[in-house]
Amino acid sequence: MPFDEVPKPISIHIPPDLYHLTIPLSTWLKQHPQYDRLVVGAFIFTSRSNDQAGTQQPRLLLVQRSKTERAFPNLWEVPGGSSELSDPTILHSLARETFEETGLRLTRFVRQIGPGVEFSTGTKQREKKWLKLSFEIEVAEIPVSKAEVLGDMTHEHGDKPRHEVVDDGSSSQTPFDTILVTLDPEEHQRHAWVSENEIGRCYLDHGPYPIVTEYQRQVMLQAFDLHKSQGPRLEQTTAIH
Repeated sequence: MPFDEVPKPISIHIPPDLYHLTIPLSTWLKQHPQYDRLVVGAFIFTSRSNDQAGTQQPRLLLVQRSKTERAFPNLWEVPGGSSELSDPTILHSLARETFEETGLRLTRFVRQIGPGVEFSTGTKQREKKWLKLSFEIEVAEIPVSKAEVLGDMTHEHGDKPRHEVVDDGSSSQTPFDTILVTLDPEEHQRHAWVSENEIGRCYLDHGPYPIVTEYQRQVMLQAFDLHKSQGPRLEQTTAIH
């Protein structure tokens, strides 16, 4: 962990359709013997904001892999990593990876994005089969107001996209470019808050933010669709610590 201090305990709210993942990796592997490893990815959005054209659009946090990485150096991805046997549950794995890679503290799982993707590494006897699960999450550093929980939004026009919520006393305006993202320099070199249009123009080695794989780019676009279409949030959740 690239931080001097361990963060204080924080409640993590999960929806009922993710309760089945509140199990340790060892249990999950027994339930899914076809896999050797599990990877989790975090999709962190700013709230809808106005771009320079006046269009309301959320932005997604991407991180650029280190130039010294053996696989996919300098390409862009969402934060995430391997679930570990030492993690209390699979969902804790994502909270840990999110904090280690960005310094952001996961507070809520919004949804799983798609069924996951299978891939293999190694060859012959050393081949390992993996599954990657992706989740939209919320973090403490991007506060959500009570009004936003009910699906009510307001926006401020300006040159820079901003995270704006109704001023009901439960949140303050948070410009996304002031959100402190702390990277582990051994893994990532830069971060960016990227629009759907920008991701739409990205391919493996083209566009403003070349993505690690075409599949990951498609998952990002799917995540935008789900995020934009979500209705008022239902507070039928439980919390883990």
